[in-house]
Amino acid sequence: MDYLQNEQNYIDRYDLLTIKECLKIVEMFEDIYQKGLTSKEFKGISKQDKYSNTTKLMYWQLWLTQAQEYKSKKETLKKWMDADRIKQEKYDSAVEPQSIYCPSCKAIMQATETKHLEDYTDQPMRVIFLFRCTKCKKQEWVYENGQIRQSKPDLCPKCNREIEVKHTKAKQGKIITWTRKCKFCGYTETEVDDFEMNHKEYQQKEQADKELLEKYRTAFCLTDEQGEKYLFELEAMEYAKLVHDETKQKYDNSAYQQVSRLKKLTIVELEKRLTDILGKANYVKLSFSAPEIGQFIFVPFTLQDAEASRRENISVSTLEKLLKNELGNTNWRLMDNVSYRLGVLSGRLKGYEREEDLLKLYEGKKEQPIALDPEKRMKYSTSSWVKLAQMRGEQEGIDAVRKRRLEKEPDGFFLDADGYYNCGICYEGHYGNEIWWNLEGIRCADCWRNIKEGVIPQLKKHLFDNEDEWISHSQLNSRHNIHPSSVKKIRREGLLHGRDLRRTNGSVYETIYLLSENREFLKKYPRVKKNENKTILTLNISGHVAQIGEIPPEDDKQASKSKSK
Repeated sequence: MDYLQNEQNYIDRYDLLTIKECLKIVEMFEDIYQKGLTSKEFKGISKQDKYSNTTKLMYWQLWLTQAQEYKSKKETLKKWMDADRIKQEKYDSAVEPQSIYCPSCKAIMQATETKHLEDYTDQPMRVIFLFRCTKCKKQEWVYENGQIRQSKPDLCPKCNREIEVKHTKAKQGKIITWTRKCKFCGYTETEVDDFEMNHKEYQQKEQADKELLEKYRTAFCLTDEQGEKYLFELEAMEYAKLVHDETKQKYDNSAYQQVSRLKKLTIVELEKRLTDILGKANYVKLSFSAPEIGQFIFVPFTLQDAEASRRENISVSTLEKLLKNELGNTNWRLMDNVSYRLGVLSGRLKGYEREEDLLKLYEGKKEQPIALDPEKRMKYSTSSWVKLAQMRGEQEGIDAVRKRRLEKEPDGFFLDADGYYNCGICYEGHYGNEIWWNLEGIRCADCWRNIKEGVIPQLKKHLFDNEDEWISHSQLNSRHNIHPSSVKKIRREGLLHGRDLRRTNGSVYETIYLLSENREFLKKYPRVKKNENKTILTLNISGHVAQIGEIPPEDDKQASKSKSK
């Protein structure tokens, strides 16, 4: 009996399971797609969008499944092979017991060539041998330790008494008919074992499995090169969750936002900057001594007060104030007090290099920071999952700080000047001090002024997500096929109603068309439908295509109406 097979058999077995799992996913999404075509819940979604969304979700689920299957492949193959190797070694090394006596005639029984391995979950693995008595021809199954297996009698399903079992063979033993008859209640049962038919069914199943492997292995089973790429992305996706949380924690912190805006200066940059500023206040000959380098950098300095009329206390306080003001938005700080002797002033500057040290300069860093494995950070730094997680974490953290600020400024506020943003209405770019922020979105100063003056309402949708609320001037052409030269004419005819947004000098920089004010226009000029490919819904991986459904054509009557308009 061969339990341990060659490695390819195990690979085929595992790949077959992967293929069947992937095909289940394909069938599931085919069913979802077909149901979605007639579902009232998704009535407002076009067939093309249903097609696109179903395809994306299907590919996403297949990607995850393929990655997980590859991840478990080597371990599972080893587990299977090790288990069969143990069975093979147990079977091959088993030795039949000696001196087995026939329970009927007490003669010595002889071992036959037949033996089997029993491997039940509730009993230890063991080999059983078939013995035959040379005198009375009785047969018994005997375990390695010499224990004769005790056969349990068949019981009648009606009266629960022992039932008589007989069998007959046909076609050279390929068909065995079993007859069970109860002499107490008359119950009779007949069962036929057709080994020839079973063998044919087994061959058919093997052939079907072989065809599945040939047809879908390339599509669903990853090579080592593909698998390692998939695994990298899968692991990066899992790691990205931690990166997201870490980044959000950083930015959901007023102290971190202050640190992120600091200008990190080198000693050369620091000396040049202070020389210029202090020189304007008549402090000259700034000189740095050799720095002390450790966790921080300490730099002793001296300079001279060129203004002879300035008294000692005024000279010291003026210098300290200048240094504190100038270093406030940098990574340098004045240490201790400034000393003064005969017009020469001296002191020490402290330089901060590490982010965690800078955070301690500000309040609010109370939460224990999330610590990430530096090796993983390096490994997955190039992954798009990680980069996206960082972007999301940063934005969510910043938004959390902004939302808390709304408690004191409920109408909103202008952002910091360092950032650069695009207005959610006119999409013009501005620095943060010209961008108004509240829960409705980001608005440039001009758009916010037009909102406050009542020119337009407080629009809740962004320019790229405004389909059910408003239309911008440029979107008349892209969404409704209205040429810019025709807009004024349609407005004069009274069919199109716009709200002009003006700058402080009176010039119009954008026009907003509210859907609620342009019902008639939308009837005559409905939104242009996307020209999407109305082909079959397919699965296309590594050049293999498997059809899983077809998009029904658009309703002919509706199409003709659109053309007539």
